[in-house]
Amino acid sequence: MPSGWRRRPRGLPICVLLSLPFSVAGLSSQGPDTSTRAVVTAVAQYVSDYQRDLTSILADESYTQDVVSRMPRDSTAPRSRRMASEVFFMFMPGTRDWMAIRDVIAVDGLPVEDRPDIRQALDDLSSTEVAATLKRQNSRFNIGRILRNFSEPTLSLLVFDANHRERFSFARKRVRREGNAVLVTLAFTERESPSLITDPLRGRILSTGEVIVEAGIGRVRRTVLRANSGEIKVELTTDYTRDEKLALWVPAVFRESYERGTPPRRIEADTEYAHVVVVCEARYSNFRRFQTSARIK
Repeated sequence: MPSGWRRRPRGLPICVLLSLPFSVAGLSSQGPDTSTRAVVTAVAQYVSDYQRDLTSILADESYTQDVVSRMPRDSTAPRSRRMASEVFFMFMPGTRDWMAIRDVIAVDGLPVEDRPDIRQALDDLSSTEVAATLKRQNSRFNIGRILRNFSEPTLSLLVFDANHRERFSFARKRVRREGNAVLVTLAFTERESPSLITDPLRGRILSTGEVIVEAGIGRVRRTVLRANSGEIKVELTTDYTRDEKLALWVPAVFRESYERGTPPRRIEADTEYAHVVVVCEARYSNFRRFQTSARIK
């Protein structure tokens, strides 16, 4: 979902709201249409249906964060974190935003005592209030000097949402077979505002990336979204897999990479931010449905 990074003391602000000629040998002329136009149309329909299908889905999450670069003045700050959570997936039709709401159960093996009542909040709050209230919960256990208040494995799907799709250009990069499926890799580039990603200091942040989909039906297998905000580089990758119990393809692994600056040849003792890299990985399991009131519209 489009979301902002807000300045905090000693923090780094950023916000996240991302034709080549091609010939294919060996693909049957009776197979699905792999033209860019046909694939984008199929993905757009798949995403439109998926916004309904993935809503009210709950999963267990194992989430790791690691700071993999030196931070001279952060010798006492944690360099790694492990969290066990439940994650509520939903699409808010009123705001046309994805939300992955994390209910953190344990941090580094210790239970969280002041857990919010997510289910009650979803029943009582409007969609705009849910976004404003609960997204702060997602970031309170983050580590590293690159501040962020989102963790949305489905964020890249907004590229194909009707409210955003016209601002992107698409180009087919690769076509290959995998079993009975014909997989197409599409590159996307955001061309204009209002951008999917915004930064309160720098304004629009145009994103790029790629998506691997099944031709014909538009099913999404992988998304990669990249964005640069000043010195900060962001890359978000989501891999999808089929859940047999739900008969639905679901986010399986979500990887985040945040990098500020370039690796210096030498780090001076008084350097506050030399080079910061934070990498995160979320793995999801035990998908099931949950019930909320009808107020999430």
